[in-house]
Amino acid sequence: MNSITQDMKFRQSLMNYAKKYGVSRASRKYNKSRSYIYFWLKRWDGSVSPSQLNHADRIIIPTSIPRKK
Repeated sequence: MNSITQDMKFRQSLMNYAKKYGVSRASRKYNKSRSYIYFWLKRWDGSVSPSQLNHADRIIIPTSIPRKK
């Protein structure tokens, strides 16, 4: 996969803006919550390659459920 989707491009521009101007200002400009931006900032490593952006998109699920048997 060599193309960057619209969602990934949007997130990338949002993350770059948040790094440069701050999360509060980015949340006002892009009309996204601060918690959404912090969530993606934690996952985003600054890469532009589509393969690494796809890995950031994965949902984190637990590997085990201790109370279920």
